[in-house]
Amino acid sequence: MDLQKGETFRASILSWFEKNGREFPWRETDDAFKILIAEVTLKLTGAWKAQRVYEQIVAKYGTVARMANADLAELVGAFKPLGLVNRATLLISIARELNDRFSGNVPKTYDELVSIKGIGHYIANSILCFAYDQRVPLVDESVSRIFRRCFGFHTNKKAFADKELWHVAQDLLPQRMYREYNLGLLDLGALVCTHIKQLCSDCPISCICVYYAAEQETVSLEVGNVSSS
Repeated sequence: MDLQKGETFRASILSWFEKNGREFPWRETDDAFKILIAEVTLKLTGAWKAQRVYEQIVAKYGTVARMANADLAELVGAFKPLGLVNRATLLISIARELNDRFSGNVPKTYDELVSIKGIGHYIANSILCFAYDQRVPLVDESVSRIFRRCFGFHTNKKAFADKELWHVAQDLLPQRMYREYNLGLLDLGALVCTHIKQLCSDCPISCICVYYAAEQETVSLEVGNVSSS
């Protein structure tokens, strides 16, 4: 990848996030277990919708010990507004495994995290970045969409399985402020570069975006055809 383009991409994401970043309670903590709860709660769920459920769960089951002894029916009830009530079983299972294998602590290494049933690549890196301040990338479907559009990648793989995009994400990480950068990508995908509509006029990276350039060229050709007819 062109070094200048990569630098422009990083700087633009950070600058945009400083002015437009969203605020959520899980972004105000470095408690690894609360961040884990947030990531499980956010799975296939919009952040605004997940916030109230997250706050209710953390208020009652915000530690490994309390979650390990949680009432399953009650926790299932808390997740019902979001669907995917199997998240309740998953959180209790993870908490019990943390108790049994890690003395109730959330591990600080990738290999240990992914060895826990229910914790995959994305959740592991979220914990490492947001709880333990480690320089690791995050690629969910929205971030994958940004990379595909901006850099012209052609892939139909799911984000968690796309090794090429994870390598690109690692290469693009800034040396500093990687937490803010990761959050900026997530917010840009949620607010601007969405799967339904692309708000290219509001996008901080449109000047280097392959998708935007192609769209502009198409518009120019259409205008030219209309003028000549």
